[in-house]
Amino acid sequence: MSLVTSSSDEDRDASNVAAVPTPYAEEGFKVASFDAIADELEKRLELSEEALAARGPWRGWVASFGPLEIHGSPRQVILLHAHGAGAGRETDFHQRFGKACAHQGAAWLGFDFAYLVKMRCEARRRPPPRLPGLIEEMTRWHEALAASLAARASLATCLVLLGGKSMGSRVASHVMQGLEGRGMPAPSSGPRRMSPLGWYALGYPFHPTGKPDTLRTEHLAAIDAPGVICQGTRDPFGHREEVEGYGLPCTISLHWLEDGEHDFKPRKASGKTREGLIRSAVAAILAHPALR
Repeated sequence: MSLVTSSSDEDRDASNVAAVPTPYAEEGFKVASFDAIADELEKRLELSEEALAARGPWRGWVASFGPLEIHGSPRQVILLHAHGAGAGRETDFHQRFGKACAHQGAAWLGFDFAYLVKMRCEARRRPPPRLPGLIEEMTRWHEALAASLAARASLATCLVLLGGKSMGSRVASHVMQGLEGRGMPAPSSGPRRMSPLGWYALGYPFHPTGKPDTLRTEHLAAIDAPGVICQGTRDPFGHREEVEGYGLPCTISLHWLEDGEHDFKPRKASGKTREGLIRSAVAAILAHPALR
């Protein structure tokens, strides 16, 4: 199967439908809009941690965009989150991460790229499109979300970070670079925050596995906004010994997850747990330089 070069019309068609596709309907997704997303975030602003736990995740299907899932409350920060190459926000890793965000006072908004929607609807694996299509897609999600936040007085000053897992974090970093290049309004320009303050990565894919010389870091120096990368020390896409030799820009903070692999799984002998490493990653994101 050849690699798709951009977000194809077929991929978009899978997300353009108004009705909720079967695999998402089975997860409890309901037809929604960005107004409905803003309504839900407003409600969550007022809820205690216990009430949020009882409420559980919100799952909405937005025609021409696709599925969005919300955990937690936007009281501290909103994380617009993109998934990795092979699986979406329904996976155990993302669900654990979303719940950890909720426990620590953040709102996690996870969406699926259109190719992943089509993959799930067809029940067969398929490769992601090349980077430009994914960047365009995440940019659309951000711009629509930012507009819905700016239209509500209670949400207009919410802090926003863009990020993701593996491939999704790479996409988020390019989105940040593109938004800055288009002259986003600075956070200090007024009370309405139409732009993300920074970005984060869970297991950034510094290079393909087995190809340590094929680096995906050149664009990072062009991002003025600060970033936080949470990386397992044994990650095959960039372990600690490799990454510490890259000379990354000073705008990036590295948070090392001891003995973690790409999905933050440690070895039993380490005494660490995946749950503990996920909580550590969330804490590092909530200590993001942009939020201080």
